[in-house]
Parts: sequence; C-alpha cells; structure tokens
Amino acid sequence: MKTHPNRKPLIVIGALGFLAAAMFAKTMAAQNLVVNGDFENGNSGFTTKYAFGDVSGPGTYNIGTKPSSVPGAFGDWCNCGDHTTGAGNMMIVNGANSASWPVWEEVVHVAPNTNYKLSYWGAGVDHDSSSLPHLVLKINRRTIGSSTFPANSPDNNGQWQNFNFTWNSGSSLTADLAVYDLNTDTGWNDFALDDISFMPAGDSHGAATAGALSPASMASSSSPITTDAQVTVKDSNDNAIALKPAEKVAVMFMQAVSFMEDDCLNGLKRRCSLAELVAGVKSPGWPVGRLKYDPARDSNYKYTVTVSGKM
Repeated sequence: MKTHPNRKPLIVIGALGFLAAAMFAKTMAAQNLVVNGDFENGNSGFTTKYAFGDVSGPGTYNIGTKPSSVPGAFGDWCNCGDHTTGAGNMMIVNGANSASWPVWEEVVHVAPNTNYKLSYWGAGVDHDSSSLPHLVLKINRRTIGSSTFPANSPDNNGQWQNFNFTWNSGSSLTADLAVYDLNTDTGWNDFALDDISFMPAGDSHGAATAGALSPASMASSSSPITTDAQVTVKDSNDNAIALKPAEKVAVMFMQAVSFMEDDCLNGLKRRCSLAELVAGVKSPGWPVGRLKYDPARDSNYKYTVTVSGKM
C-alpha cells in the first residue's frame, strides 16, 4: 500500500475495527463480564445498599483478606483466606434486617438470545451459626435461584461453596445482576462472597451453548459482504489511497458501524458499544453512498470514503 508522509491511513484503523468484531465472537465465551468479581480492586465495580466500613451492625460490609481482621469483626469470625488464592480480597458481610437491600449488584451488557452462567463462591464467617445466610440471585428483578450457606466457617469444618445459575437473555441487551440476603436475623447471618463471574454458558470446548446464536451470526442477516464494490478513499488533500481487497471490507464495515451507531442514537437514545453493534438483532442494509470519516477515530486527518456498486 502506498504511504504518505505524516499521515495515518484510514484502513489501518478500519481493519482494527473489523478484527475487533471478528474477535468478539471468538473470545466472548471466555470473558467474565463482572469487572471486579474477585474484589482485588477493592470496593469498586459494583453497587450495594449495604454500608461500607465497620461491620459490627447489620447491613454492613467490608473488603478484606480475613473476616477476623476487618473493622467491627466479632470474636468467632473466620481467620481464613479468600477463595481465589487464600491471600486476596473478599466481600465480608453482616446480613441486613431488610431482605430488599441488594448485597451486591452490577449491570452488564449482554447479547440477545444467549445463555449465560452466573457463578459465585460463598462461605459463612461465623465459626458455628444457628441462623444461616439465605441468598437469592435476581437478574433484571426476576429471581433466578437461591442458595443457603454452610453452617461452619472454612477454618472450623466448613468450606467455600460454589453456587451457579443459568439465565437466557431473550431480547435483553443488559443484565442487572443482584444478590439479596433473605435472612433478616440480627444474630449470626454473616458471610463472605468471592469470585463472582457472569459469562456466556459454554460446552466442554468453550463454544456458545447450542441454540444461542453467536454475535457474528446475528449480525449477518443482510447479504454477504463482497469486494465487488468500488471503494475510494481520499485524504484531505484529495490524494487517493490504494486499497487491498481485504481493506475494502474493513472500510465497508466501518461504514456499517456508523449507520448502526445512528440507529442506536435514534432508537435507544444512547451510544452503543461495539459489542452491542455487532451482536444487535438489527443488521445494516449496507447502503451505497458517501461517508465522511469520523475525525474522532483519527485526530490527524479527515478522510472521504466513496462506495459505489453492489456490496
């Protein structure tokens, strides 16, 4: 490809966008959509109705490495490590008097018509509890499942226990994940959470669950993209940039993304992520026309893209 001094070619950025779309479908099965599920980033990445800090009263929590060492800990609380490494952070909770308070909550973006799996690890922090935490998981305010924690802490004949649930997104583009404690007893009812994950459910090979369409397949209901179209790219000085066949596809992909972004702004009244654009149920019509390249994608130059002929 011919290069010009002091100019960044459009097609490099366009190709990166095209590659990102292809890689999204491939890596989606291995991606945890929860941003701080192991709490190693401290008290961030989630919301809660509980109060952070001293845990001596109901409806409080802290992020720490040992329940016995957080502010307000009781004498019979576990001197044990987290589930991830035994030395990292966990969420340490004194159950609230209200079952309507979310202990932990996060909103994530999802692809429609896809099966997802939410998993978390829990443990009681009381050495021996006569009032056990009873947690329920809700997604988009609907109950998905519940779990009761072991009576003993991991340092007193108890253990970390895994709880997991499956959910299908249907037409949803977001999932409001929320964990509630239904036990409202003031005594005992203390627990820890760790390694919360939410990702597309997969088979033994990590592929998308049967029956759930991949983002790539959902985005391809329009006619296949070909390189038959005539694509011309010129810089601000009206100098043409030669394109290889694969680079034509990248340019058309960037044009299609621009049209889908407009649909998001007009229909949803907000900007959509690249993942949403690729996974969206509404495919672009691959229109033929003239497009000004978005200078926000390349701060140095504006490019004019002209696409003509059949795509």
